[in-house]
Amino acid sequence: MTSSSCLVVMYHYVRDGEATAFPRIRALPPALFDQQLDWLEREYSVVAPADVAAAVAGRATLPADAAALTFDDGFIDHYVTVLPMLAARGLKGLFFVTSGTVGAARKVPAVHKTHFLLAALGAEAFGRGVLQERDRVLAVSREGGPAARVFGADAWEHADERAIKNLLNYELPFEVADRILDALFSRHVGDEQMFAQALYLDGNMIREMARAGMAFGYHTRSHRMLSRLSPAGQDRELRDGVAWIRELTGQQEVSFCYPWGGPGTYTAETVRLLQRHGYSMAYNTIRRRMVIGRDGPFELPRLDTRDLPPYTAGEPASSIASGVSEPA
Repeated sequence: MTSSSCLVVMYHYVRDGEATAFPRIRALPPALFDQQLDWLEREYSVVAPADVAAAVAGRATLPADAAALTFDDGFIDHYVTVLPMLAARGLKGLFFVTSGTVGAARKVPAVHKTHFLLAALGAEAFGRGVLQERDRVLAVSREGGPAARVFGADAWEHADERAIKNLLNYELPFEVADRILDALFSRHVGDEQMFAQALYLDGNMIREMARAGMAFGYHTRSHRMLSRLSPAGQDRELRDGVAWIRELTGQQEVSFCYPWGGPGTYTAETVRLLQRHGYSMAYNTIRRRMVIGRDGPFELPRLDTRDLPPYTAGEPASSIASGVSEPA
């Protein structure tokens, strides 16, 4: 019996946060990941990334109870923790990597700087720090310049975590948010290069994972929100990904994962560019089952780990809830 649907699960941080310097990071503890894999193997047929790609392309069909595993952001967790756990079960996952976090000149994307600053400072202190750095970087705000138009009359003074994230990710110009986050990260977290080395996969890890049967996809060059970029800016984020993944892993088909991935975080131009540059398919973060043939190959939805046991009693009954579940 075959089916046109597949339960695709997305993961990000997989670590024991309490054992790190940032216990407040929103991570999936390895013990709960292990429990979720138990449940998935008991209730579903966990298929390999190549099986999903073949089904999306119309070359094959999936089991009626198919499920697949995806991992975003290229964290070192995926090598240290996830790889041995999957290998012990004979499972394969699809791992999406941002190229700017790999190699000699490593950068920590703004979204992850925000995560770790929130973990280090808490929402209230981080919000105050953002405002103070705003005043230093953008002194023109008091005269009604660009900062006043972005922030209003200090509307973020008592902002909660979600409001701060929205401000930094969606509202501030990239160059302004980058300057604020760079200053706060250096002050409260540490050296960016050293931090990136401890946080992200490197080329050797990626190659070892590929030899172990794991698949890789691209997650842009710098984890920018693509809908906020010009077509030329989007092109710079996307154009080298297929060749880069192929060179690192030897695989030919390369899929893509949209940063943030919710409604409005990418555009029709993004999809055209992905097709032009040779990507095979793309995942977003709309939280429901993937239905092959109904969902376009460049808008494939996924459920978040927290939509499933051991966090819930089972798969959501309708699997049609939508939203952005990347920790952004």
